[in-house]
Amino acid sequence: MSKPMKKAGFRQGIMAISSTAKEAIGTERVLSDGRAFVYSKAGASALGAGKMGIAATIASGHVNQASVAAAVGTKQLTLTVTTGTALAENQLAGGFLQINDAAGEGIQYPIESNTVLASDGTEISINLEEGIQVALTTDSEFTLAHNPNYGVIENDDEESLPVGIPPVAVTAAYYYWAQKRGPALALVNGTPAVGTMLTLGATPAGALVAINATLDIDQPVCAVAWGTVGVSGEYKPVKLLLN
Repeated sequence: MSKPMKKAGFRQGIMAISSTAKEAIGTERVLSDGRAFVYSKAGASALGAGKMGIAATIASGHVNQASVAAAVGTKQLTLTVTTGTALAENQLAGGFLQINDAAGEGIQYPIESNTVLASDGTEISINLEEGIQVALTTDSEFTLAHNPNYGVIENDDEESLPVGIPPVAVTAAYYYWAQKRGPALALVNGTPAVGTMLTLGATPAGALVAINATLDIDQPVCAVAWGTVGVSGEYKPVKLLLN
């Protein structure tokens, strides 16, 4: 199988988008003004400038699958995914093989590359960046977890994982830099006061809203409003706080 770039040298500008990968997904870039960005790929729909993107869910059929036996030090595995979404070549690059149960449980391995998973029940081969640390058995269970910045979408479900705000509009399936920390311009719903913690809004998709006063555990803190009171439906200054 072909392998994606292991290390990239910021060959794509912060405000640029690209139909082909110029960096490795998940690469972090910090500017001198304190803003931090992560290299990302949009999902099947376009993304709006200033709107918070969220991580796509992991296909249910890629979770808790039966492993093959693998000795300590193994770096290439051929696995069977019984159900779930097909995968393109290297779609899992930058993601993880996670061992969920039985021998080897609790350990995850960065994925370097993968072959195409054309359909349900098809074998997929993956190359790991590091060898297996604890031998796997056929009782071991695994999950194929893509990088959270691969296939980014907008969603009006506040119970989601925020990954960053595009500084420009992004064409569907294009590569871009998503801002995750520092001063940013973000779509706001409601009128949050300066200093208000902001979370994902229920509507419209990609907007940030004041966090619930009860601090619900399913409301991730994305940012803090700064400089001026928010205006619903407008783009206002925030300081992003994503890890």
